[in-house]
Amino acid sequence: MARLRPASGEETARWYDLWQDRQRAWCRRHGLADTDESDHLRRLDQWRANAAQARVFAIGAEDRDDTDDTDDTDDSLLGFCALSLRPDSPSRPAAVDDIWVAPEHRRRGHGSAARAALERWCREQALPRLVVTVDPGDPAQAALFRPYTVTSQRMARSLVDVPDLPDGVVGRPMTAAEFPSWRQEGIAGYAHDIFDSGGEATLDDALARSAREFDELLPAGAETEHHSFWVLDASSTAAGDRDGGYVASIWLRHHHQVGRSFVFALAVEPDYRGKGYGRAAMRLGERASRDAGDSVLALNVFGPNTVAINLYTSLGYVVSDQSRSTEL
Repeated sequence: MARLRPASGEETARWYDLWQDRQRAWCRRHGLADTDESDHLRRLDQWRANAAQARVFAIGAEDRDDTDDTDDTDDSLLGFCALSLRPDSPSRPAAVDDIWVAPEHRRRGHGSAARAALERWCREQALPRLVVTVDPGDPAQAALFRPYTVTSQRMARSLVDVPDLPDGVVGRPMTAAEFPSWRQEGIAGYAHDIFDSGGEATLDDALARSAREFDELLPAGAETEHHSFWVLDASSTAAGDRDGGYVASIWLRHHHQVGRSFVFALAVEPDYRGKGYGRAAMRLGERASRDAGDSVLALNVFGPNTVAINLYTSLGYVVSDQSRSTEL
């Protein structure tokens, strides 16, 4: 049975090199440009630099669990675990940054034993929650964290083929007069998504975070560079008898990464849900993204939102990574 011990300086450097190599491979699999790969690696480094603690454990081959600070490097090295404690969230989560078992030691339960040891260590530190980012393209990693709840996932689709909008559905840019009420509704909706997915301890915390992120993303409001806002016009035949306004909206950030646009928000008015307007709004966003010069559209969707996940999957969007969590 595997055990954990604090990694030596040499082992930590070795883990870091292996971790960076696997992150580069993930970037290549998803077609990210060199500059986006560099940004991805920089964000990971910053994530650990900003942690209250960033620890690396070696997975050893003895039947005991020792996560104290004794530097014991005598036993056989099976792999590594990396953990960071977040000082910036009211829910005080710990993040599993990595669990890696060397190929020759896999399929013997060492990864599961290491995960259980990290969970025990977090409980001893009175940490209530453990979070992790999972690469679904890595079967071992996906299996290791299958018991954890999906809180959100990133998805993307190539824009080589973008179908036309349905007959009778008309897309247009959002007007300046429509933007303020859209923003207010968007802040409230995003706050509920954050709270429902466990991202904040209270709805008030989620509302404050939502408003802060909107302000950070849109410092110039609707005129913020590279952002566009589109609606399905209610005056179209397919919109029924709604008097003015629109039935669905989509907020895009073009060139979010090289050749990639990103969906920051998709909304369908309550009376018009379940009638295909979400699908049409996504097609509108795909066309706008392609017209802006991007070849991929990506998005994030919260785990509890199964309706949205089913929609994106049916449209051909593929999961690139998932955020998962477990309560301790």
